[in-house]
Amino acid sequence: MVTAGVFNSGLLSRDRPVEGMGIPLPGRPAGSGPRARAIAEIRAAHGTTRPAAAIAFPHRRPSIIDVTLGMRTPEQVGRNAKLRDRQVPDGLWDDLRTLGLIRSDVLTGHGGGGTGGVSDGQGHRGDP
Repeated sequence: MVTAGVFNSGLLSRDRPVEGMGIPLPGRPAGSGPRARAIAEIRAAHGTTRPAAAIAFPHRRPSIIDVTLGMRTPEQVGRNAKLRDRQVPDGLWDDLRTLGLIRSDVLTGHGGGGTGGVSDGQGHRGDP
């Protein structure tokens, strides 16, 4: 399986929630709310960024072999390749799960980043 569009809404491409970013869901404004802020605080306490965690998260499932990101510039390709190589601590997922901020069935121990690949959706790998 391939995950695509991780940064499509813009919400996960930045380190902190921004009011109005993202896709609004019924009863929830885009990019805001206590849940988004709580996740940001826990993620920061683990020393990682929202974009790095967003790229690493799909790799929690062994069936995910690639995370495809939309990139427009060489700078974005370089940034995303560096983000892909960052290790996201397993403790982040454990804490988010314990606090009910991600589902309890999210896998642990499959790797927190630096696994699989990042591609631009056009067959170009983000590998350095």
